[in-house]
Amino acid sequence: MKTLLYTTTAFVLCGGIVQANAACIATPSCYDMGYSSTSSCEGGLKCPFGSYWYCPSNSGGECADFPYLCVGRGYVDGGGIGADCNGKYVKCECYAGFEWKNGQGCVESSTECKLGAILYSDKTCSSSGYDNDVGTKKAIGVVVYIGSDGKRWAMALKSIGNYKWGGYGTNISTLPDYSSASSASKDYDSCGNTAKIMAAGDKSEYPAAWAAHEYKTAGTQAGDWCLPAAGIFTSYYNNQDAINTGFSRANGTQFTTSTYAWSSSENGGLAWHSYFSYSYGLDTYTNKDSSREVRPVLEF
Repeated sequence: MKTLLYTTTAFVLCGGIVQANAACIATPSCYDMGYSSTSSCEGGLKCPFGSYWYCPSNSGGECADFPYLCVGRGYVDGGGIGADCNGKYVKCECYAGFEWKNGQGCVESSTECKLGAILYSDKTCSSSGYDNDVGTKKAIGVVVYIGSDGKRWAMALKSIGNYKWGGYGTNISTLPDYSSASSASKDYDSCGNTAKIMAAGDKSEYPAAWAAHEYKTAGTQAGDWCLPAAGIFTSYYNNQDAINTGFSRANGTQFTTSTYAWSSSENGGLAWHSYFSYSYGLDTYTNKDSSREVRPVLEF
């Protein structure tokens, strides 16, 4: 009698190939593990199971995931939160008046820098009260205009003196001429106008513009401030309650119906100035060689 011997052989399908006495071990997916780049990159990691690479979503090599230096407007200098990578952070500490938003950094709190808010030397705002006793922080102005682009303009707390706009009947060719209060009320180019006036002559010829340009405060320097365009006064005129409240809180000087302050907007041989008894808060029936207040404005 013959004895039949049987051996058992396991056949397993691995990757489309039949193999004997084998067990399949699944190879991890590089792509699913985050290695989604087909090209190498600086600071990247190569997948150990294939030719894919992991590349940080932001450029910057080994510090790509630490995008913020924590310096600039709204940032507490060096106020990084958590670990750093060569002085860069994932998150920063923001000054009051600014809030942290991922992907954007320290963003201004629009509710704080609204019309009538007090502007401080660290470029923060307060719309609820007056705080002038924190370190070197000083009130320097009040928000009087907010543009459609979100840019804000603050006006100095008080007049810096009375000055002539220029010579009698002078007309600067590079400045637009606004023949009506309604057209002048749409001019907001304070610093552009100021630069054109200064280019036309020195401070003995155009003292009002030069005085505004040379004004400085804590946190600002000469060249930061400008002679306000007529539209700034119209914004003040249209929002007197909120803006006057801000000046009152900051111990500044409010405009009244008898406040005459030069604008940088021209009307031929005349220039527009504030006059809150008229529509748009503007008047132009004053010669340029008359002395009027100068209240510089600052874009921030």
